[in-house]
Amino acid sequence: MRTPITSLAAVLPEIRADLGLGPTAAGLLTSLPVACYAVGAPIVAVAVRRFGVDRTIITGLLVIAVLTAIRPWGPAWVLLAGTAIVGLAITSGNVLLPVVVRRDFPKRQGPMIAISTSSLTGGAAIAAALTVPLALWLGWRAALAAWAVLAVAAAVVWARLPRPAEPPAPVGQPVRRPWSTPAVWVLAAYFGMQSGLFYGLTAWLPSLLPEVAGTDLTTAGAATSAYQLTGILGTLTAPLMASRVRARRTMTAVVGSTWLIAIGGLLLMPGAFWVWCVVAGYAQGATFALGMTLVTMRSASVAQVRGVSAMTQTVGYSIGALAPVAVGALYAATGTWTAALGLLLGMSVMIVVTGTIAGSRKPLG
Repeated sequence: MRTPITSLAAVLPEIRADLGLGPTAAGLLTSLPVACYAVGAPIVAVAVRRFGVDRTIITGLLVIAVLTAIRPWGPAWVLLAGTAIVGLAITSGNVLLPVVVRRDFPKRQGPMIAISTSSLTGGAAIAAALTVPLALWLGWRAALAAWAVLAVAAAVVWARLPRPAEPPAPVGQPVRRPWSTPAVWVLAAYFGMQSGLFYGLTAWLPSLLPEVAGTDLTTAGAATSAYQLTGILGTLTAPLMASRVRARRTMTAVVGSTWLIAIGGLLLMPGAFWVWCVVAGYAQGATFALGMTLVTMRSASVAQVRGVSAMTQTVGYSIGALAPVAVGALYAATGTWTAALGLLLGMSVMIVVTGTIAGSRKPLG
């Protein structure tokens, strides 16, 4: 689900040089899938009602495979269009991951969210680490296309696994619709801040570090890989803490503050970039996993998980899609990364505020 995005970001300087893309257009290339996540979330909700959870996921995986293989081989508009369609296909997994966890593992939601979100972060880290060596060997186009293999393998495995039936919704007072529930809106804002910080930094970290910290491109790529890899630690620990810690609001605030430390460090002490990349890596993995965990744990039924997941991701990714473009535009306008990092720092403050509220143990609606 994340390899088509992080693999592209890893060779973004080569793509810009080859296709003549400016900073804003390059930011659009990375933000397009995120915008498509927002557009695709309601579509996935409709598809699930018609075709079921598993057929929707398998179809999404096959579309990812085909477009990942095709998109690098044309001009810039082909790469942009292919990336947009890949983003729509990835939405099936984004929306339905919490649904599958709640449906298949109702008594092990924390551990299974930890495992499944760790696989997302691990896939992103693998792509970030291996795409550059592949590009040096095969060229950036073949390096991007090679990641289609993972999507094909995932579709084959998913199609062969047995699935339990969806449990019935609990009998009692009807659950409020997500769009009319203030608590879901707070959760959506939290998801938006997390998404914006992750994709904004993922898109521009390889380009930012050489100018801010004076690294070469190889070191910047290695630091970006560390940023992705450390996310696995966050995705493994945050859901387990959320399921066991009584003071969950305090825990979400502390986890969110790691974003403040990382972005503030890059802004004030860029020479310690290895430290800040590791801290930011933990922050992105932990806050993403917490968003997924809160959706599953605070929903009353599988049906409500579907609705809440679609709604929070529609709103959240609409916010998150703006971040890479805004970061690129601020850099283009000012010629430095100070204003762009200031934007990310403000989003870090917001993730602490919204996370503290969203960490409540009260059921949604």
